[in-house]
Amino acid sequence: MNQPLIWIDGIIGVGKSTAVTKLGQSLNFQVFPEPVNEDLLKIYYEDQSRWGFAFQVDMLNQRFSLYLEAIRQISNGYGVIMDRCLPGDRVFAKMLHNTGKIHDIEWMIYENSYNSFIKTLPPPNLLIFLETSPINAFRRIEKRAREAEDPNLLPLEYLKKLYQEYHKFLDQILSGDHPWSLKMEVWILDWNKDWIPLDSIVNDIQELFPHSKKLKQPFAPHSKQSIVSHLSS
Repeated sequence: MNQPLIWIDGIIGVGKSTAVTKLGQSLNFQVFPEPVNEDLLKIYYEDQSRWGFAFQVDMLNQRFSLYLEAIRQISNGYGVIMDRCLPGDRVFAKMLHNTGKIHDIEWMIYENSYNSFIKTLPPPNLLIFLETSPINAFRRIEKRAREAEDPNLLPLEYLKKLYQEYHKFLDQILSGDHPWSLKMEVWILDWNKDWIPLDSIVNDIQELFPHSKKLKQPFAPHSKQSIVSHLSS
């Protein structure tokens, strides 16, 4: 890739979308926000057993299309920051399968598509995982009061399960068991404080990618605080 592709992830409520936007502005990178269908998201939260598979397949397809566009933009000389990525969506799908809300047959269909996509796509250059506790995430969800994120539909227990599933995914990445393992840098940052300055993170990204050009305006959407784990590419 000519320019860096950065993938930022974390559980719901961590504040990743805000971090993505601010980092994109500071680095002058194109930002790819989450491609969420708000109507589908709302009915998914209301009845995950009925809509879980449809929602996850829709997200998987949208992520794949966005990733292809990100690769195209990189080839045009733009750095890119993505708000969540295909493996992050799989964390949600896996949790639904574990709790019986996605049938075994549906999971097999999802996995076949996911594995085909992952093997087709080049990995990002850097994964930044924003680490926060489920209770902190729950409080932030209550505070920001988004219509599709009713705390009654996103209970603390849901966030605890999501947190556990995300850490299984991180273990897979860090142990070398994921197709993208050892091919990208991984930073896990402590994101438990409500406000964290980004200057040192911006500086670390610029040091990691010293040859990235000063880019044009960010893409219009259609001191690292604590490095717990680190992989060299």
